[in-house]
Amino acid sequence: MPELEISLGDRTFVVACQAGEEPFLLAAAQTLDAEAASLQAKVGRLPEVRMLLMAGLMLADRMESLQ
Repeated sequence: MPELEISLGDRTFVVACQAGEEPFLLAAAQTLDAEAASLQAKVGRLPEVRMLLMAGLMLADRMESLQ
């Protein structure tokens, strides 16, 4: 199982995925990182867990509105 390093904010995480899914995982991580950066620019520094939660919820809301 391949492992990738992804960056979210100032942190790097090692995440495993199925072979062949690497490009999708990297794209998803970049989308989440961009959303977190946008949130941080608007609100300021947040605790990591809250920032990732809010970024995830904002992306989920965007997906719901597309469906």
